[in-house]
Amino acid sequence: MQKTLYLATFDVGYTHILRVFYAANEEEKEQKKKDLEREINAVCKSLEHYPNGFRLVMSTLPGTVEVEEAQKDTKSESNRSGL
Repeated sequence: MQKTLYLATFDVGYTHILRVFYAANEEEKEQKKKDLEREINAVCKSLEHYPNGFRLVMSTLPGTVEVEEAQKDTKSESNRSGL
């Protein structure tokens, strides 16, 4: 499944908060935006998509990613966490 890179900007007092996320479709994009608005307690000022990625502080974020949808194996997850 291919996901697209989004950059959300929030105006909070005297500063801006930038949050980056990936979404596969319009529904997922809107849900993630709403989740961020709730988490930050501010309205999203702008939401831009970057299908070709962008460079930030000498780091490159890809514009799209390939994500494998697989069920988590709870036993192997607990082994990795040392439980």
